[in-house]
Amino acid sequence: MQIETLYDVMQWTKNIHQQLHVFAAHCALENDSERSELLLEYISSHEQKMARVIRQFEDNSNSNALNTYCRHFYEKTAIPIHLTGEHPFEKMDTDEIAIATLEYHKNIVGLFEYLQNCSSAPSVTEFLSNILSLEEAEKRLLARNMKQIDDL
Repeated sequence: MQIETLYDVMQWTKNIHQQLHVFAAHCALENDSERSELLLEYISSHEQKMARVIRQFEDNSNSNALNTYCRHFYEKTAIPIHLTGEHPFEKMDTDEIAIATLEYHKNIVGLFEYLQNCSSAPSVTEFLSNILSLEEAEKRLLARNMKQIDDL
């Protein structure tokens, strides 16, 4: 995906959440462990919700902020995320699944933090602050709920 604007970053973020949803749902069916299956089903549901929230966030955002050019900043912080073929969740235990999922979210948060720190326009800074708050809150919720599932 070619990243030019914040709109493209939002599309990329939505795609990451959607792909995590698809991979987790698929791997839940393939995994032999009941705990892993429960965890993957939760992750799938959470990521599907996040993709919808990001889409709504885009729809309700300031178009000037979304049209802000950010290719230079994105290229400096490009995040390698496995999005095709067999997903490693199929071979992971619950701890490994949780760590990998939180790593994806940590990278997304890190990208938005970097973009926010590079921003000078108030509308863009506000937009990035809002999306960053959302992603951080959802990352904390995801971590807490994954821990509860693991404790079952």
